Amino acid sequence: MKLKVSQYIIFLFVTIFSYTISMVKLPPSIGEVEAERVEQKEQTSQSNPTQFIADSIKIAQGSPPTSLNASTIPESVEIVSDGTQLQWEWQGDTYNINVNELNVRLMDSIDPETYNPTEKVMRGQRFVRDNISVDPETGNIAVGVVLDYFAATNFSAVFIIDPQPGAYAIYRVQVPGSQPLPDEFSTYSLDTIGYVGFLEGDLLIKHGDASGTTALLVFKPANTPAMNYAGCVDLQIGESRSVCPLNK
Repeated sequence: MKLKVSQYIIFLFVTIFSYTISMVKLPPSIGEVEAERVEQKEQTSQSNPTQFIADSIKIAQGSPPTSLNASTIPESVEIVSDGTQLQWEWQGDTYNINVNELNVRLMDSIDPETYNPTEKVMRGQRFVRDNISVDPETGNIAVGVVLDYFAATNFSAVFIIDPQPGAYAIYRVQVPGSQPLPDEFSTYSLDTIGYVGFLEGDLLIKHGDASGTTALLVFKPANTPAMNYAGCVDLQIGESRSVCPLNK
């Protein structure tokens, strides 16, 4: 009888001990912890995908490099060498551009022999003094250039210079006309340029002819520094009906 009781007590003790071991949760391994985190992320992405994507973008973007905060506004921009050079300082270096480097296809030039309108690639002859402007938002330089003078008419254009490290890019401000412009290297001409300036990101150009007719052209920011034509208003009417594009 005593033997049976002893065997029963031992059996009961083993049973209770095994049950206790099964109820104690051992610390999870590293692999189990990582698996649990992955599962939680998957559940988060399914329950709130917008927040999950936002968190991913936030991690990927990080902080912008410090080089993007460097000054991009050129200094001491002026016309030198009797109107044939444009000079500026940018990030400690001095840059010069000769006016004959600036060329454009003029859609309404005049053949000097026949006096007929003609399309012609022309180079700058001189910069228009006191007609330089620097956009404080982009650092781009706008400058007026005389291309030719014929039959009491100036043939002029405005160019945008985009300063870059060790170099610069040249863009042509495109004045519309009677026909669509074939490419970004073409424009219809301006006459005598009286003012070039940036105002809150827009480019304003005042020009007029020998009769005293003047107009103000407006160009809006676009995908390139060349900008897009936005409109024109006549400021003063002389003998000419208008010097706005499409109204000549």
